[in-house]
Amino acid sequence: MIAREGVRYLLAGGVNTLATYALYLALLRLLHYRAAYVLAFVAGIGLSFLLLRHAVFARPGKRFSLAWVAASHLLQLGLGLALVEAWVAWLHGPRWAAPLAALLVSVPLMFALQRWIFTPHAAQPR
Repeated sequence: MIAREGVRYLLAGGVNTLATYALYLALLRLLHYRAAYVLAFVAGIGLSFLLLRHAVFARPGKRFSLAWVAASHLLQLGLGLALVEAWVAWLHGPRWAAPLAALLVSVPLMFALQRWIFTPHAAQPR
């Protein structure tokens, strides 16, 4: 079950990334790049919630799961920034690879966190 959810999680992440990037590009025609980025980011949180809820885990999740998903994305942003900084400034890795290094750490952590969000309380191990 976890392996299938993992594959669906990666596919949903790819769909979300492509959709929000397309939205960002469309919004650039109308808005300043910062506003376009913020709107695309927020839309991505909404799309992520829908994909996680209906396609990846296919269950309603915890109370306030939309708020939990939004918080998890903000956590992912902060973690990603910290990992990118560590990769470039401390490990002296190439800048082009910094987001990839961040993904290697953050994706498994985010999968575990978001799986927890969509696991009903009674089904969790004690």
